[in-house]
This record gives sequence, C-alpha cells and structure tokens, in this order.
Amino acid sequence: MGKLTSPTAVEQVSGHLTTQTALTVISAIAAGPLVALLPVLAGSIAAERQKARIEKCLAEISFILQEHSDFIRSLSDEQYKLVNESVLALLQTTDQKKLDYLRSVVANSLTTSNLEFQEAAVLSRVIRDISAEEADYLIRTFQYQGIHLMAPAEGQEFTDNILRVDPSTRDALIVSGLMSLGLLIPAEPTYSAPSILRFSGIVAKLILLLRGPIA
Repeated sequence: MGKLTSPTAVEQVSGHLTTQTALTVISAIAAGPLVALLPVLAGSIAAERQKARIEKCLAEISFILQEHSDFIRSLSDEQYKLVNESVLALLQTTDQKKLDYLRSVVANSLTTSNLEFQEAAVLSRVIRDISAEEADYLIRTFQYQGIHLMAPAEGQEFTDNILRVDPSTRDALIVSGLMSLGLLIPAEPTYSAPSILRFSGIVAKLILLLRGPIA
C-alpha cells in the first residue's frame, strides 16, 4: 500500500488526542470563556466517551488517506477544503452516526471532481451543521420531486411524487432544519400546490459525499 511521506494533518491531530481529550483539543481553537470552560468539562465521563469516539474516527480516516495516497497528491483546493473542514467538524461532534458521515465525506472527497470553490464552501458549511438525522432524512426522501408541509385529510390520496409531511410531526422539524441549511427551497407556487419545497441543486453532490466510503 502507498505510504504518505510525511504525517497528514489527521495523523498529527490523532497523535495529539492520544494524550489529551477531544474537548481539550477543541479549547485550543476556541475563544473567550469557552477556553476556560472546556478543560473543566474534559474531566467528565462524557468527555472520555467523546475521546474514544473521536480517536477511533481519526484512526479510520488516517487509514483511508494512507490507502489512497495517490489521490492526496492531486487534491484540488476544493477537495482539500472538504477534507479539512470535515476533520475539524468531527472534533466537535458527539453523535456516532454523524462521525460515520464525516468519515464518508473525507473518503468520497478524494474522488469528487469538478467542484467549484463556492460549491465546496457551501458543502463544507452544510456538512458541518447537518445532523445525522437530517442527513438520513435527506437521503431517504431525495427520491421525491418535492415536499409539501400539510396534514392530509383522512382518506385523501395523491397521484404525484410529492411527499406530504404533517406540520405537527417530528419530520416537519427535520424539514425545517433542511430549509435552514438551504437544502430545501420554496418552488414557484402553483394553484394545485402553493407551498411545495424542492431540493436545492447542491443536494445531489451532498448525498454523493455522505454515502458510503470509496472502495
């Protein structure tokens, strides 16, 4: 297998985490009162669980990067941004499923080409902020042409490919989160469906990054 000639950023962070908790590492890049607070939190049992999760994820990412060192040498600035931002995001992630998604993003970024810088910037922000539950929902519902926030009447049936979501349900909260991330945007209203939400143009590329690692 190919071996990187010098330690990657991931390897350097991973080595740091072997002697310090993840929260202590985060405090090094934080500012203000948070700097004083995080070392105190680092003594909690939750911090120990977080340390274990992050060390495992970083080790897996380091292995992926070493296995695909040929891709590393030819990374574009846009690909580098996605990898770098994903590693930074995992340091502040406590959800194991989100860590799995971030690992997939790092892996898939190595073969994602034809990205414009603005696309990479938007994807990096979304990847940082999206929850695992929102990512799951996005992947599951992308098959639909759109989403309509409404409570269907009892027995009401539809023949189009629009997903109806009751505004009083948890799914509606997830839809709201996807809207705030710019992944669902209002479509031009029509007489039959005045408030359809469509998937934004960046969603297809986001899903390609979130789904399983490269072979």
